[in-house]
Amino acid sequence: MKPEFTVDGISVQTYQEIYDELAASYRLIYGDDINLDADSPDGQRVAIEAQSRLDLQTFGLTLYQQLDPDFSFGTAQNRLIKLSGISRRPGTRSQVDVSVTTDRPVTLPADYAVEDTLGQAWTTLTSVDVPLGTTTVTLFAEEFGALAADASTVTEPVTFVTGVLTVTNPLAATPGVDEETAEELRIRRNRSLENPSTSTIGGIFTAVTQVAGVTDLAAYENDTDVYDAILDIDPHTMWVIVEGGAVDEIVEAIAKNKTGGTGLKGAVTGDYVETLYKPNGDPYIITNTMLFDRPTEIPLYINVTATRKDPAIPVDAAAIENALVAREWAINENALASDLYSTVYSTGSTFVATDLEVSLDGITYVATSVETAADEKFTVDVADIVVTEVI
Repeated sequence: MKPEFTVDGISVQTYQEIYDELAASYRLIYGDDINLDADSPDGQRVAIEAQSRLDLQTFGLTLYQQLDPDFSFGTAQNRLIKLSGISRRPGTRSQVDVSVTTDRPVTLPADYAVEDTLGQAWTTLTSVDVPLGTTTVTLFAEEFGALAADASTVTEPVTFVTGVLTVTNPLAATPGVDEETAEELRIRRNRSLENPSTSTIGGIFTAVTQVAGVTDLAAYENDTDVYDAILDIDPHTMWVIVEGGAVDEIVEAIAKNKTGGTGLKGAVTGDYVETLYKPNGDPYIITNTMLFDRPTEIPLYINVTATRKDPAIPVDAAAIENALVAREWAINENALASDLYSTVYSTGSTFVATDLEVSLDGITYVATSVETAADEKFTVDVADIVVTEVI
């Protein structure tokens, strides 16, 4: 009798199976001449009862599936993933690394605000101690979502702090992201189970992926005794390139997973401070200075010809451009012209795409591929796409 537990889980009935079972029972009670047509009172009553039973069985099946982290969702999934030592990534604010130059050690208070040229406010979430000189500090947009800020635009302090001379952002802001979906969380949970079996560089990679706000990263290691001329990495040195995430949290993840004696490469510097205690109870401070890099964004130029299949049906060039702009690129991912045809055709099938070419400078185009360096990442702007329509 269903519902029942089987080796495959819970087996439930279909609506038709429930309806037929109820109809047979009513006929046993009232006789075969009972009118169970869909428009009859008894027929409607059987349908209502069948739907109620189906809803209860479906609820039981869903509750059973919520016990499996690969099928659960919502609050049940949030509870289960705690057993893996992770939690759902919430929606994040856009963030930007700014260089703060001071003439004395200062403390930037929580909610220290700097505006960009568009009037958008970027603030600290907690107080930050800044030493004399130039220090990198991560600021966050006041609102959650994908707010943008170009390089050298976050420059107008709103909060006055004595000793702060200048504030500027050498790189563009990293847009925020939406709350992690159930499917994304399932994938990340399964990856988190790999932590115990990773190498040192793999452990750092995995740890940094768990940092809130990190949207992409690459990690390289030169474990030899000679200089790596291709990647420009010194002997026994690691190089981590991270997109998104707060500097202090990334630094902590690297520090806790890096082996002693291994060098680091990077232009972004941060300290992870450990406070330990001597046998007599006095504090003992260890400052771990870590280095990493942010990816360098490289514009990608694209040309494509779209020939109408039907002369009366125009090509939606804007849709093609938007699809190419929306295509996500990873750090150190090369641009293959042949791969981009699928993105173009995702917008429709009323045209034939040909002569798709890519370029790094908007002058010299190739129909094969263009490459990025180890720390580079392609970005595509509508202004850098040319769709030539042929009737």
